[in-house]
Amino acid sequence: MHEDEFSLLVGFQMQMASLRLNEAARAALAGHGLSPAKVAALALIRNMPGCEQSALARALSINRASAMKLVNILVDRGLIERRRGRDLRSNSLWLTEEGAAGLAHMTTLLRASEDQALAMLTTEERNQLLKLLAKVHGDISKPRTPARRRSAAGDKQRF
Repeated sequence: MHEDEFSLLVGFQMQMASLRLNEAARAALAGHGLSPAKVAALALIRNMPGCEQSALARALSINRASAMKLVNILVDRGLIERRRGRDLRSNSLWLTEEGAAGLAHMTTLLRASEDQALAMLTTEERNQLLKLLAKVHGDISKPRTPARRRSAAGDKQRF
C-alpha cells in the first residue's frame, strides 16, 4: 500500500482526527488536572449510574488494573464514590455532586475546544459525522462481538 492510499483507510482517518481532537481536549483541560480519558470515565459513570468497575473498563476498552487505577484517582479527587455493589466482591460507581459539577464544567470546555477544532465543518456536516460515528461505535455500555470476515471460499485469510 502506498502512502497516499492511507487517505482511503477509515481507521487511519479516524485515528488522525482522534489525535487532533485529543490534543485540543488536553489543551482545554490542562489547568484542571484531568485528562480526556478521565472526563470520559466521568461521563460514562454519569450515563451508567451504579455501574461496576468492570463495566467501566469494558466501555473504555481498558484492562481491569487500569480501570482500578483510574477509579482510585477519581475517588481520591472526590469526583466519584464507590458504593456497595450487587455482592460483597463488587462496588458500584456513582458521581458525587462535585463530580457532576466538574463534569458539566469540563463538558463546556470540551465543547469549546471541539468547536474550534471542527470549525471547518458546517453544522450539517458535524451532525452527519456524529451520526456516522455513533453508528460505528454503537452502544459502548454493551459488549460487542466482532464480525469475522471470511474469504469468498469461506476460509479465514492468513497474513
